[in-house]
Amino acid sequence: MATSAAEGDASAQYRLGSDLMDQGRHEEAKRYLLPLAEAGHLEAVRRLAWTASGLAHTDPAHEAEAEHWLRREAEVRRDPDWLVTMAQEMRRWASGRVAEAEELVAGMARAGSARAAGQLGYWRRLDGDLTAAVEWYRLAVTLGHRFAWRDLGSCLWALGRYAEAEELYRPQAEGGDVVAQYELAALLHAQGKGPAVSPPGPPRL
Repeated sequence: MATSAAEGDASAQYRLGSDLMDQGRHEEAKRYLLPLAEAGHLEAVRRLAWTASGLAHTDPAHEAEAEHWLRREAEVRRDPDWLVTMAQEMRRWASGRVAEAEELVAGMARAGSARAAGQLGYWRRLDGDLTAAVEWYRLAVTLGHRFAWRDLGSCLWALGRYAEAEELYRPQAEGGDVVAQYELAALLHAQGKGPAVSPPGPPRL
C-alpha cells in the first residue's frame, strides 16, 4: 500500500493516512491526507475534520483546525446546512463556544435554512424555553422542514396552547400521518373531547 501511495494512488494514500490516524500518528497521517483534502477528497476532509474536532472536545488548541476542516467539508459536500453540524460540535469544544455557535445557526435560519431553524428550536427546548422553541420550530415548518411540526406540536401542547396544536396536527392527520393521527387523538382526549388512544405500533412489513 505504501508503494501505491507513493506512486500517487489516491485510494492507497487515503487508506494509509487513515491507518496512521488510527494509530495516533497524526502528523504522519497528514502527509497523506492533507493533499487529498485540499484537492476535495471528501473522506480525507472528514477524517481531518472529525479527528480535530474530537481532540477539540478537550483541547482548545485543536479548535481552529477543526473549524477549518468542518467548513471545508460543507464546501466539498456543497451543502451549506452542514455548518449546523459544525455548530453542534462547537458547543462541545473545550472553550465552550456556545454563543458563537448559536449566532451562526441563527443567521443561517434567518437566511432561510429550515435545518438551522429546527436546530435552534431543539436547543431552546433543551433549555426549557418552550416559547422560544415554538418560534424557531414554527419558522422551520414555514421553511419546509419535514418533521419540525412534531416538535412544534409537542411544545404547543406543553404550553397549553391546545387550539394551535390541534390546528397543526389536523391537516397532517387527515393526510394519513399515523403519528399526527395519534397526537391529535391524544390531544383531544386530554381535553375530554375523545376516547383514550394507544400509541401507534411499528409499521407492518
